[in-house]
Amino acid sequence: MPTRLDFFDRSTWNDALADVDSLFLLFLLFPLPGNRAAREAIIPFLHAAERAGCRHVVYISVFGADRARFIPHYKVEAALRASSMTWTVLRCSFFMQNLHRQISTHGQDIAECGELFIPAGRGRTTFIDARDAAAVAELVLGDGEAHRNVVYHLTGPAALTMTEVAEELTTALGYPVTYTDPNLIAFARRLRGRGVGWDTIGFMAAVYTLTRFGQNQQITDDVQRLLGRPPRTLTEFLADSAWRWRDRVWS
Repeated sequence: MPTRLDFFDRSTWNDALADVDSLFLLFLLFPLPGNRAAREAIIPFLHAAERAGCRHVVYISVFGADRARFIPHYKVEAALRASSMTWTVLRCSFFMQNLHRQISTHGQDIAECGELFIPAGRGRTTFIDARDAAAVAELVLGDGEAHRNVVYHLTGPAALTMTEVAEELTTALGYPVTYTDPNLIAFARRLRGRGVGWDTIGFMAAVYTLTRFGQNQQITDDVQRLLGRPPRTLTEFLADSAWRWRDRVWS
């Protein structure tokens, strides 16, 4: 069964890992990843799991982690491949839920300023609902042997520009939302003013830069093949989640 831990609390690792058969690392269980988290928490945790006898790891990663060395997931994937454990890597496109995550502050921009304040240029992103990624992870965890040493790329059904996302938000929320496309300096300044750490800002800037240069627009059928149904659309997600912006409830 999957185990959920506080990755920075190393004092609990040995006891908790003693009976682990399958380790599920889900980056939504801890703050937005950065290189510090990879270096000081996730990779040491993998080493501890391996020593404890863990046999298989299901790791939720991101697009570009196989080639963008500056992304923390690149280092974690490399550590997985170097280990004696088998693995399944789920590289996910941009989670729709990131639009209302507290750590990203996008929800605050949308609700208070009517802005989608993301430095992604005209690049397209294949947004995916995190619930679809969770359903795939559950499937894989139920039969790790059938998905051993496989990489899946999980996306939504369409590649959208941030302008198109802003239009969808406008329709769903009932007030104008404009994509402002700030430069990286303005983006970093606003997030720092809200107390977001540099490691988190760096990771977000890296992901949005990949989007700007067309590295996050690939659409795959992996969700459809694995779940036997199409992935949720952004329209469906916003219909379920509009209350978060209305009530200022961030995830």
